[in-house]
Amino acid sequence: MDNNINILNEENYTKLTVETEKGEKVAEVTTTDATPAEGYHIKLTPRYD
Repeated sequence: MDNNINILNEENYTKLTVETEKGEKVAEVTTTDATPAEGYHIKLTPRYD
């Protein structure tokens, strides 16, 4: 079993940044980590098959 956590497909992306329309960063997701801004949280739902 592979124990690596691959949140993003690293062949196509290095980082996903979620921002408000005003440019305020809400969250940043890399291939190994998900970091929300203060007051926000991130839910990651795994595949179960």
